Amino acid sequence: MSQFPQYEEPKASKLPLITLVSRVVTLASLVVSVVILKTNNIKSGGYRTFTYKEIYSYKYAMFAMVIGFAYTLSQIPFAVYYLKTGKRLINHHKLLQCDFYGDKLLSYLLATAIGAAFGVTADLKKTSDSIEKLDNYFQIAYISVAFLLVGFLSSVVSSIASSFAISKRS
Repeated sequence: MSQFPQYEEPKASKLPLITLVSRVVTLASLVVSVVILKTNNIKSGGYRTFTYKEIYSYKYAMFAMVIGFAYTLSQIPFAVYYLKTGKRLINHHKLLQCDFYGDKLLSYLLATAIGAAFGVTADLKKTSDSIEKLDNYFQIAYISVAFLLVGFLSSVVSSIASSFAISKRS
């Protein structure tokens, strides 16, 4: 038997709905951001294609988005169960801690990816104003980073929700 008392959620709590909505918004925005960044490319000289793989900051952002997608996708069934029943599927202190730290790490990972991608886009866009194809490429990269920002903000909401769950458990 666990030394920690079982965590009981108040009946009128909107926390399960907030948790599910924030995770779904995070997942959707990361999917859109990945698709935009992956499909954004330009052809130079007719034989070479310039993609996100050419710039390390974009590769890092793609890595962060894929990790965020996988983590968020794995958390959605738990959030759905929590919404339906009002109870956590696995109501154990260690799982709540995993959610807490996982949400924090995901938020930090997405925040650093935003900084890296936004910074490199701004710097490279300044140098490419005279080349229309590159200017269009970086405009589309801004859109991808904007969706990444939405994913980050909604992951922060998930992080706050998991903070409430762990603080009530202690």
